[in-house]
Amino acid sequence: MLPERLLYGQRSIWSRTEGSPELAKGSSLRSIRSGYLLVVLSAFLFAAGGNVVKALFGLGYSPLVLAQLRIWWAFAWLFCSLLVIRPALLAVSRRELPALAIFGGIGLAGVQLSYYLTIARINIAVALLVQYLGLVAVTAFERYHRREAVPAQVWGALLMVLVGAFFAVGAYQPSLFRVNLPGVMLGLVSAGFFAFYVLRASTLARRLNTWTVLLYGFGSGSLLWAVFDVASGTALPGDWRIWVVMGLLGLIGTLVAHGLFVLALRTIRPSSAGIVATAEPVFAGLIAFLVLGDRLQPLQVLGAAVIVAGIITVQAGRLPEFSAAKVQ
Repeated sequence: MLPERLLYGQRSIWSRTEGSPELAKGSSLRSIRSGYLLVVLSAFLFAAGGNVVKALFGLGYSPLVLAQLRIWWAFAWLFCSLLVIRPALLAVSRRELPALAIFGGIGLAGVQLSYYLTIARINIAVALLVQYLGLVAVTAFERYHRREAVPAQVWGALLMVLVGAFFAVGAYQPSLFRVNLPGVMLGLVSAGFFAFYVLRASTLARRLNTWTVLLYGFGSGSLLWAVFDVASGTALPGDWRIWVVMGLLGLIGTLVAHGLFVLALRTIRPSSAGIVATAEPVFAGLIAFLVLGDRLQPLQVLGAAVIVAGIITVQAGRLPEFSAAKVQ
């Protein structure tokens, strides 16, 4: 069970230094380690959900339909849960509504829509690799906009996980390089949405409860999808079984996965969280191997090992002080 201070709005530790007396006592260090663990768990759930979606693609379901069902179900689960357990979290200041609407419409809905449109045009391995380029934007934003010191340790870990992801997803295969330009461009758009999602979530999580952020994020994303369906005439599936599957995926692979990631952003910097999140293709490969019987090539195993090494690298060193007050 997660500590209550992690679940319900503990004070941000971004204003502390890792060499401070509080860290010497171990309290802040435990929070940081908990943050990394939350991202790893989130990556596992995203990977499990990704394998389910991959199987549904094979059955002929549209990426557009699956993307919106995930967000709709995540919103429904969260709204009902908060209504029963903590209705106070349903309320939010009016001044926060624009920021939450932008986060949901661009960050949550945008990243899923652009990613699903990308994998409808190019191989999922290449799409995932291109999306991870958004981590470069996240790290650069920290360094040049937020004026945070980004040590060589983080840049090195970022390079390691990108190289590792290249091999882990099998992007080295010659057949995967025969991609169309629109697909690649959509992948770059998805990378931009991904970077926006990580950075905005890190900002909102420091002044609002995590579940309130996600509630309004999923809510605005759901509304955007509804408008899209009306404008495009998108038909929703009539088979009740797909609704049940997506309901479970919306709960575990979307709501819980996003919740764990945003909770982690309260205690660790966005660039580090993004780097650790690249554990997703490692978990996805393991799940596909153990459950679906997919074969893993030696270079894919090597890539997974490089990703793990990069994740260990970003956690191993002492990061310089960075302040919550600078987060914008």
